[in-house]
Amino acid sequence: MLLDKRNSNWVPAIQQIIGKKSVFFAVGALHLAGPKGVLAQLKAAGYKVTPVQ
Repeated sequence: MLLDKRNSNWVPAIQQIIGKKSVFFAVGALHLAGPKGVLAQLKAAGYKVTPVQ
């Protein structure tokens, strides 16, 4: 629950930064997975998410 809430709080902040410039974000692995993860929330908002290998 704490992780989901943190992800939901981060997504609006990330969206504000994304609109201003090209950005690289690094987050811990637990924030990426699942339907409430940062990646899923950004994709649902219409962003293209590309992993860096």
